[in-house]
Amino acid sequence: MAETVGEVLWDVLAAHGVTHVFGIPGDSIDLLMEPLRKDKRIQFVQVRHEEAGAFMASAYAKKTGNLGVCMGTAGPGAIHLLNGLYDAKLDHAPVLAITGQVGLPYIGTDYFQEVDILSLFNNVALYNYQVTDPTQIAVMADLACRQALAKRGVSHLSFPFEVPNMKVHRTISHYSTMNHALDSVPTPDLLDEAARRLQASERPVILAGKGALGARAELQSLAEKLSVPVVNTLPGKGIIPDTHPLALGGLGLLGTKPSHSAMEQCDVCLLVGTNYPYLEFLPSKADIIQIDWEASQIGKRHLVDLGLVGSAKPTLRALADRLAPRPPADFVQRIQKERQEWLHDTEAKARRAGAPDAIRPEWVADRLSHLVEPDANIAIDVGNSLVWMSRNFRIQRQGWLVSAWLGSMGFGLPAAIAAKIAEPDRQSIAVVGDGGFAMLMADFVTAVKYDLPITVVLFNNSRLGMIKFEQEVHGMPEFGTHLLNPDFSAYADAAGGKGFLVRRQEDVEEALASALHAHVPTIVDIHTDPNEKPIPPRITFDQAKGYAEAIFRETLHI
Repeated sequence: MAETVGEVLWDVLAAHGVTHVFGIPGDSIDLLMEPLRKDKRIQFVQVRHEEAGAFMASAYAKKTGNLGVCMGTAGPGAIHLLNGLYDAKLDHAPVLAITGQVGLPYIGTDYFQEVDILSLFNNVALYNYQVTDPTQIAVMADLACRQALAKRGVSHLSFPFEVPNMKVHRTISHYSTMNHALDSVPTPDLLDEAARRLQASERPVILAGKGALGARAELQSLAEKLSVPVVNTLPGKGIIPDTHPLALGGLGLLGTKPSHSAMEQCDVCLLVGTNYPYLEFLPSKADIIQIDWEASQIGKRHLVDLGLVGSAKPTLRALADRLAPRPPADFVQRIQKERQEWLHDTEAKARRAGAPDAIRPEWVADRLSHLVEPDANIAIDVGNSLVWMSRNFRIQRQGWLVSAWLGSMGFGLPAAIAAKIAEPDRQSIAVVGDGGFAMLMADFVTAVKYDLPITVVLFNNSRLGMIKFEQEVHGMPEFGTHLLNPDFSAYADAAGGKGFLVRRQEDVEEALASALHAHVPTIVDIHTDPNEKPIPPRITFDQAKGYAEAIFRETLHI
């Protein structure tokens, strides 16, 4: 029996486990929409901007490990997808983008909305093709899914207008799915050598990234067995609970002092599932052992003394089996004491009253960590909100979603929506700044439309706060960072959700608690202090000098 290209496309995607497609319909993909409407295995989620749809597909893939799918029309629709697709590419999330194109007779004639989509997607997609013959569809759709899943990246298929309606005879097309589990383990001699070095070290430290998130139990077991402190990268927050005695917190400008101290003092550093780019924060005199599932990532950023190509879970398990238990060394006890002092100081600062009519942003992150459920999903936008959450949110086993490598503002809201779709029984919270939220705030209505009770915690300081601080650190007066904001809580009400406006520090906890337990999408619009500085754990002389110069010039208006 003959089927159409569109019907076969959705059949292939359903066989690969696809359950949701994020996008906006339009004329060049109308013939794909009709078979999608009829296929009850896949739900179409209409968004208000294609960028949000691509972010949702990326966040869905990060959250589940399954294929995220987004869709846009020819021309502007396809172009709008790109930012979210680059987020997926750079964070190694499996995503398939489906785009329309003008009709076959018009390609290459500068037709209405025609752009060279394949060239446009060439850098972002590892599989990037246009379907022009019905006999191609089953194999090409299957390959697009396989490539995205196996290589953890973006695939793209483009469909000229009339192609989805072309007939396919199943006798000439076939496809099959595959097991995408990555369970490779390094050779025994390399595991033996890594175990020997770790066992002999006096000051070992683990730096764990998001590649180890699927191996939480194995990493924690190894750390406890050998009494090794654990530092996390930003996207790796939550690999070990912040309350664990061996947890030191994050590294880098958003990190903690004890993490920096540990990296400066260690003699062996075990990198697990991270391609950490900021060399100035990595140890300069320690042996580096790196575990990564992809050989090309070993030693990519930093000279590595021993590289282990393997998946985090079985590799850590095999490594732990080769280690003998030992109690915490003096080095570990010193670092643990420094960690407790750091936690005490940050919590004390968060509790202090902010400026008049301004709330300390640290307090918001601190209270949120006490109020959310232990298995909640937290999606954090890029900006100062990410700084406060990284330092002051005490993570347990919550999910942690960020735009890590691209660092794109606007990620938080669509990511929280995607997380709620992926795991509807878990709380889903978007933690955003006013700048990032305003970029894609129209998609709050998407949460209302699909009855997704997410909570948006909005740090509203009427500034592009991180940019303000960056300018001042460089010795430049603040410029171009002031924001004129609407009443975001009133917007929530107007959109069909519920808004909470918070201007006093003592009202933060009650508003957050009410929003988290509402049965509709909510926005907690919290007016935070615009002058609260996201000071890094280590301040250089040049940073201090630049900031002092900027404040002097701002004061004198020069």
